[in-house]
Amino acid sequence: MNKLYKLNVVIAFLLFCTQPSFSQTPCTDGMAGIYPCDNVDLLAFVPLEDIGGGDNTNDIWGWVSPNTGKEYAIVGCNNGTAFVDVSNPVQPVYLGLLPTHSANSLWRDMETYNNYCFIVSEASFHGLQVFDMLQLDNVTNPPVDFDESAHYDDFGHCHTLSIDPVSGFCYCNGTGTYEGGLHIVDISDPLNPTLAGGFGLDGYTHDCFSWTYDGPDPDYAGKQIVFACNEDELTIVDVTDKTDCQAIESYSYADVGYIHQGWISKDKSYFMLDDELDEGDLSEQGNPTGTRTHLFDVHDLDNAEYLGFYESDNPSIDHNLYVEDQFVYESNYRSGVRVLDAVHVSDGTLNEVGYFDLYPANDFIQYSGTWSNYPYLPSGINLATDMYGGFFILQPSLINLSQSTFDLCGVNEIILEVEVNAELAFPLTIALEGISNVSLSAAPMTEPGTVTVTISDLLDAGPGTYYATIALQTNFGEQYEVPLTITLSAGTPVAPALLAVPDNSFISNSAESVLFDWVADPNTTSYTFELATDEAFSDIIETQNTSLNSYLLTFNLPDGTYYWRVKGMNECGTGQWSAVYQFAVTFVNVIELGASNLQVFPNPASETLYINGLNDDSIITISDMSGREVKRFGFNHAENVQLNISELSSGSYLLRTAGTVVRFVKK
Repeated sequence: MNKLYKLNVVIAFLLFCTQPSFSQTPCTDGMAGIYPCDNVDLLAFVPLEDIGGGDNTNDIWGWVSPNTGKEYAIVGCNNGTAFVDVSNPVQPVYLGLLPTHSANSLWRDMETYNNYCFIVSEASFHGLQVFDMLQLDNVTNPPVDFDESAHYDDFGHCHTLSIDPVSGFCYCNGTGTYEGGLHIVDISDPLNPTLAGGFGLDGYTHDCFSWTYDGPDPDYAGKQIVFACNEDELTIVDVTDKTDCQAIESYSYADVGYIHQGWISKDKSYFMLDDELDEGDLSEQGNPTGTRTHLFDVHDLDNAEYLGFYESDNPSIDHNLYVEDQFVYESNYRSGVRVLDAVHVSDGTLNEVGYFDLYPANDFIQYSGTWSNYPYLPSGINLATDMYGGFFILQPSLINLSQSTFDLCGVNEIILEVEVNAELAFPLTIALEGISNVSLSAAPMTEPGTVTVTISDLLDAGPGTYYATIALQTNFGEQYEVPLTITLSAGTPVAPALLAVPDNSFISNSAESVLFDWVADPNTTSYTFELATDEAFSDIIETQNTSLNSYLLTFNLPDGTYYWRVKGMNECGTGQWSAVYQFAVTFVNVIELGASNLQVFPNPASETLYINGLNDDSIITISDMSGREVKRFGFNHAENVQLNISELSSGSYLLRTAGTVVRFVKK
């Protein structure tokens, strides 16, 4: 906002009545309650009296806590800076106010760097406030009165600021230093900001866009660049050397009014700016022009080209604009937040695809209504200030997914719908980016509406969480992007393969512990182990859950026959039980454990047991596991012995002959 033109209208508008509170209201048939709209829903309106009771709002910014993931609104007010938790956007929570450093002022501007907020104001002796944003996570009894975390006082008043998040420099504009041009502060150590240099050769800078250059001009790759909005010119400055900043070139256009603020396009090739005084004579409401957004081709920073302007049907004054993906979110005072499609900006064309009018009374050329907006929170909400009312939480609905988060277990295919509400750059081909080895099927879109999307072969991608993108691609290479999160698990665990204790084995009754183990499954997070005295597991004597692929039993088992099994579990659920293994606990002596030439087969056996390796005149006894003899045989030859065991009950037995013991199982 140009302070020279606004003070008179601001004083008059202070008498305007405040707006009532509104909660979540969808945009239906062009209205959200009393507010005209198109493809933008109202989630909440927070009045001024609920965020510190100041006289007006101004700039607005947002921040996400790296510790909690909470989203916060930073609302500039005439008496300080208000902080609001907007993690639940339909029920925002006012946390408190950081008071102005000196006096109240209509003007305040702020941005964040890492976990700190930097705040300037037109109030005399205000300087640069630094506020540690992490303390917002710890507010338990709001609202509270906050204190600034640090302060920089090498200037007094300041109109706006811009922070390059890569280099860690803050560019303060419209101070009483450097002819009102760039006053550059090193904020790489946020609590100890220091003067780095400045640039004043082109006079007063109202606002600027600063960045570490990653655009298409190879001459400036990696350099630090500022696009300075200097009232009657757009001046591009190389600020890599803060003590010797160099103007690259200045650009203007016919009938320039007041070059106010701007932002770079998604592909870093075009600059879009708002001119605050090109809508007409403020003293007249005759035949003003519509709101104009001016466009520059900046592929070559030394030879930028003015492409013309987009002109809306509304005469209201444009103020601040921001670019997110392919969309321009432009705050135009009395006509609200306007959403423009910039996919054809290379042709000098923008297309309005949505809006929310914060000032429904009229679209006059007056300094009231929405000052600014912030479209960069991960949730996709838009924060917008209403100068004399409070601030709005809005939800653009240009491109919607029927479901944007999937948590899948063993699922190979999902189906969702993509809904496009706006007149975008049709036709659009739908693709999926960010996840490999999957297939997508969807018909191209030729007009606003809904299309069904099928994503298949998901199991080929492998387990993991994928932050993917539904990409709506134009036929000339641009695309609109909508985030999609897919978490894949391979499915419920397979039945574990048991290792030890082996099936049909014997354990000494003198053993103090028994180790059971099985094959580990990378898709399994935990296991359940069961031990029973019967094969049906109706008499369970031990149940344990473990994250290991083994379990150590540390108490003695009485003589007898036992059965054990294991099943796995993960986030998808519980898998099937393993096979059941049987073992016997009995007396086992040294001879039994020694080597023997005796061979018994098959084992287990059902009708006949074959024996090789007998000595002549052998006596064979068969005992059950309690030691009771159940069969006795005598032989006077050593080969091809066959024992009829059909009369034995199923279970484990010991075969003894000539000092050797062999274990076998009768099926």
